[in-house]
Amino acid sequence: MDSSAPTAPSSAKDWFEQGTEKKRAGDLAGALDAFRHSIKLNPRVAAPWIGLADVLETNSQLEDARQCLLRAVHADPNFLMARIRLSSAHKGLGHMVEAERELFSAVEIDPEAAAAHFAFGQLYEDLGQREAAVKAYRKTLELEPNSSEALANLLGLGRHADLTEEIADAHKRLASADTSSQALIGYGLGKALERAKRYEDAFSAYDRANQTRRATSGPFDRDAFDARINQMIELFSEDFFKSRQGWGDASRQPVFIVGLPRSGTTLTEQIIASHPDCFGAGELNTLSDLATGTPDRLDVNDPSWPAIAPQMKAQHVQSLAQDYLTQSSGRAPNASARVIDKQPLNFWHLGLVALALPNARILHCTRDLRDCGFSIFAHNFNAQQGWSTDLGDIAHYWRGYRRLMAHWKSVTDLQIMDVPYEETVANLDDRARALLTFLDLPWNDQVLSFHENERAVQTPSRWQVRQPVYKSSVARWRHYQRHLHPLTEAVEVGQ
Repeated sequence: MDSSAPTAPSSAKDWFEQGTEKKRAGDLAGALDAFRHSIKLNPRVAAPWIGLADVLETNSQLEDARQCLLRAVHADPNFLMARIRLSSAHKGLGHMVEAERELFSAVEIDPEAAAAHFAFGQLYEDLGQREAAVKAYRKTLELEPNSSEALANLLGLGRHADLTEEIADAHKRLASADTSSQALIGYGLGKALERAKRYEDAFSAYDRANQTRRATSGPFDRDAFDARINQMIELFSEDFFKSRQGWGDASRQPVFIVGLPRSGTTLTEQIIASHPDCFGAGELNTLSDLATGTPDRLDVNDPSWPAIAPQMKAQHVQSLAQDYLTQSSGRAPNASARVIDKQPLNFWHLGLVALALPNARILHCTRDLRDCGFSIFAHNFNAQQGWSTDLGDIAHYWRGYRRLMAHWKSVTDLQIMDVPYEETVANLDDRARALLTFLDLPWNDQVLSFHENERAVQTPSRWQVRQPVYKSSVARWRHYQRHLHPLTEAVEVGQ
């Protein structure tokens, strides 16, 4: 026997440690297996349940992850972070009452837990409770004065709070904060300064935040982006769809709202979701996950999506359609005639929609690039959206997205309705009636009171959709006109 060979784990603790190591190394399948072995040997410990939830969340199995976190809390009711993680899982799936309940339990365990108060702030933002969110973030800063996340979020909530002290604090912190904190504080400070009509100072704060974020996320690869657009257009040809007519599921339930971020997608969803026959599911990753998981569905290792699309048979497409319908409508009332998926970047996957869900309705939100592009520049998007940190990159992305949308309209039979943001805010009644007509839904006055809808909103537009339609966001770009040459040039050329 080779005495140097690694010893197989024999205890629940050993299996847990192996799961942690494998997760850190990126071996998710190995981590999943190890955590399950640990739980099998001792299900009354919270840590392996949390480890299992981490892996499941990475794989977008959010409900399964939530169930694991419920088991973690059951195993150790006084484990503070398990309570906070469970609250986050509840919130992510729209269970807001349960999310708040877990945070109250966390604060009972430790009233001085800054993480719990910060989570309260995030929850109250999603619920539109601005004053409660301000109070929660200030409590977080009282307990953890160096929390850049709490300061940044608080700076974005200044409409009903005097943030003079926080603005001064933000300026001081920017001089010495680490890279990540500089970005967070910069975006928040920009919002606070813009609200004070200090537009030049606001742009400087936004620009600094984006430069910092770009330094860590790396430059946007325009060539790779263009190649991806070209591949989609070449692969999903008119002949591709003609040879596959009649595939997929005939359901008329799915509604996809697509476009660039900050183009009015949340407003459009909120209007429609206020109709009693509609359910707003939020920004789902379901379609993207199903697309990238296609090789597994075909039991092959490569090629990846979308190159593998021609290998799909009718039964694969039907199975994928059923999986989408099941996952997207999981939280919807049974009577929902329409379920709205408001993931703006689903415009990448409209070829898959045309194949698998040909009767879906597509609402394509558009907005003046100068307003839309600057709003993107002023928001803190995740690292995967590296194009959002540079005005020239935003203009380049816009050109490619427009080319792809024109292609889908040309080669598919999808029902696509353009929804210009400016028209929605100029005449809500007409736009709402047009939306419901397009979705084959009867008129209902509730859609005009969308701002009174108490559903949680977990996007940067959460505060705008809590108010009646307002027009101040139209031509906002003029305050920053001298800085926006890449956007204005793109618009001029595009016209």
